[in-house]
Amino acid sequence: MQTFARLSIAVSLVVAATGPLVAQPAPPSDPGDKGDAKALMASGLKLFAAKDYLGALSVFETAYARFPSGKILLNIGTTLLKLDRKADAANAYQGYVDSRDADPMKKAEVTKVVAGLDIEVGVVEISVTPADAEIQIDKGEWTAAAKLARTRVTPGIFTVHARKSGFSASEQTATVAAGGTRSVALTLSPEVVPTVGGGGTDVDGGLIGRGEADEPPAKLGILALAHVDAKNKGGAAVIGVVYDVFERVQLQAAAILGPSSGGYAGVAFAVLTGKVRPMLLAGVPIFVASGARVGIRGAAGVEVAFNRHISAVAELGVEHMFNPEDSVTATLFIPAVGVIGRL
Repeated sequence: MQTFARLSIAVSLVVAATGPLVAQPAPPSDPGDKGDAKALMASGLKLFAAKDYLGALSVFETAYARFPSGKILLNIGTTLLKLDRKADAANAYQGYVDSRDADPMKKAEVTKVVAGLDIEVGVVEISVTPADAEIQIDKGEWTAAAKLARTRVTPGIFTVHARKSGFSASEQTATVAAGGTRSVALTLSPEVVPTVGGGGTDVDGGLIGRGEADEPPAKLGILALAHVDAKNKGGAAVIGVVYDVFERVQLQAAAILGPSSGGYAGVAFAVLTGKVRPMLLAGVPIFVASGARVGIRGAAGVEVAFNRHISAVAELGVEHMFNPEDSVTATLFIPAVGVIGRL
């Protein structure tokens, strides 16, 4: 019975608000704002009397946006109460109590109404760092954090969102019971602007330059290797091109220059990616010596990228010739060292 009596007092406040709009309001920024608000208030009261509470609420909120008088909050609160939005009604009534133009006698009545509503809603105390962030409760409007430092919500689960330009957004979900109070603290972290290694920062324009080490190397490169035949105390130069078909797969084609010249075609597979790439290689060398001498080469090696243009290569390989010359051993250990240059 006590709660019902308090709510009845709240409903009667709308009728009381049909008198002067404000007692001693601060001068509005636009003299027309006050007149517009009065006209809207009259329309809102007609809708309220016709029990069109949603329409009345929309008009009252528009009036408050035109001229933020505490007395309009009184009507907003009562209309929200008719719509059974008790938490929102309590917030509107509290706004009236805290307003400078609240009627002292009516203020005491409204304070009692708020106390009655607080038994049925939850109170949330919100603190945010930085203090000038914006707050949103569930899917409500974004509001300055200072205005929502203490607010009412419908009992149950709720989520508080916080945002500020230059900071990472944050949120916290909590639960509050009817008649209870819950504290929520949110801290926003400054957004970190990534810097790019090897590049410079344009202080005047605020632009971050990219270093060449961050750009992918060209797929096509020039290969220069020295193949060493330790057994026969000789060797050959291998000059050609490489092409990275995929990140791990590389095609090779080269000319063999030495006592016996020829050509080489092969493929290299990178076991790992990065600046140091262990490699497995296989290919077909063909020498021209009294006809074509065809063989096969298998090797394990490593490619080390000094930068996106230059890589060093080392291989431990074995070559087997299917039709060697009579004076040449069919199978030989042939290591190789060299470089790959890319644009």
